[in-house]
Amino acid sequence: MKAFRMFLIALLPGLAAGAVKPDQFKFDRALEGGAPGRTVVSAAMFDAALHQAAADRYTDVRIVDDRGMEIPCAVEKVLVDETRVVRRPVASRATALKELPGNRIEAEFELDRSGYRADGLDVATPLRDFVRSVSVFGSSDGKVWTPLVQNADICDYSRYLDVRRTEVVLPAGSGPRFRVEIGNASEERVQPLVKLVSQQGGKDAGAEIRTQELLRTPFRMDGVGFWRNETVVEARREARREWDLPAPSVVENAKEKTTEITVDAGRLPLSRLMLVSASRNFSRAARVQVQVTENGVARWRNLAEARVRNVDLPGYVRSELEIDFPEQRVMQLRVTVSNGDNPPLSEVRLRGFGPVYRVLMLAEPGRTYRLLYGNENAPAPVYDLEAVLTPVRQGLQPMVRTLGPVHENSAYQPARAGLNDWLNNKAFLTGVIILAALVLLIVLARSLKSVKEVE
Repeated sequence: MKAFRMFLIALLPGLAAGAVKPDQFKFDRALEGGAPGRTVVSAAMFDAALHQAAADRYTDVRIVDDRGMEIPCAVEKVLVDETRVVRRPVASRATALKELPGNRIEAEFELDRSGYRADGLDVATPLRDFVRSVSVFGSSDGKVWTPLVQNADICDYSRYLDVRRTEVVLPAGSGPRFRVEIGNASEERVQPLVKLVSQQGGKDAGAEIRTQELLRTPFRMDGVGFWRNETVVEARREARREWDLPAPSVVENAKEKTTEITVDAGRLPLSRLMLVSASRNFSRAARVQVQVTENGVARWRNLAEARVRNVDLPGYVRSELEIDFPEQRVMQLRVTVSNGDNPPLSEVRLRGFGPVYRVLMLAEPGRTYRLLYGNENAPAPVYDLEAVLTPVRQGLQPMVRTLGPVHENSAYQPARAGLNDWLNNKAFLTGVIILAALVLLIVLARSLKSVKEVE
């Protein structure tokens, strides 16, 4: 029993460590802003310095006033209304199709209803490896035709890259009648052919002769589909900003035929990386990875995969270099690019993007406030936040405050680990299990000895 009491006494410092004191936080920053005339909701945006030093899930963020009183506060992501443009198909029918001089074809279309309008069209074709010129004319009555688009290129470069574009953007609200003209309808291309000929006798017997022939490829058009743009307001989404990242470490893995781009993320909240390179006309598979430790062994785990491309060809310009992944606050992230047999990308770097965080509080007239953070062991506070959050949820714009310069607290004293920390410590739990096993063995040994003495 005496040993058990000593064990409880040893635990008391850890159990008492839950009290919040200013000297338990490493950093101290003023919340700067105008003095309100009455109690208002105030907000301050987090910056890189706070993200780099704050605990996971920001459980150590506290606000105190000039009296040293702790002020209830809420840490949240900033949300914004998102509007995006979606394409809606517009029903149409073909009314005419004919060949024109100069190796051209012309097709006329009419939208199903006179009130319909279109913002673009898509040419359906099964062909691969082509480039064609498209001109579009519009009319309201089918008699007077106005040029809408002149010599727009549709193309397919699938022989070389995963690149295809068959759409043509029209002036907004065009129609309801259209005339689509496709130039170079039957393309002539020089095709190298190899013919093997054998001559009976003579020095050229079995010689290989290379020739070139013209291959005429007629353009097949299965149809033309029209579409219109529609602006859609969706549910609120997380605001996103760019964070400055240092120059990455780039390693070419010749064995795996990959480029490994590792960047110091500095615990910034990141959910998107953009690959930037001086190379052009590439399309590569890429994956974002984070380092994890399992059974004492560090390895890179995949977070997300995507295809990054940067193409600038006649009739086709597209840049898709972003990779989205679940939000991370870690020290390092890696992007691994699969090169195959292609040359590695040159002058690569990474740009990082992530959510915007802020702290909300009720500010009173005549009071000044400081924000404290920098304690991994600080437990998450439990506040009554209805008065803070409800007005903001209903659309109230909080008064803006800014974070002042970072001051390191010279009196900082890390709190001792509490009971929960010990229970989550693998080494501590392993020791407890070993100790319990030893105690059990001693008890069994004594029991066996007692049984033998009775016998």
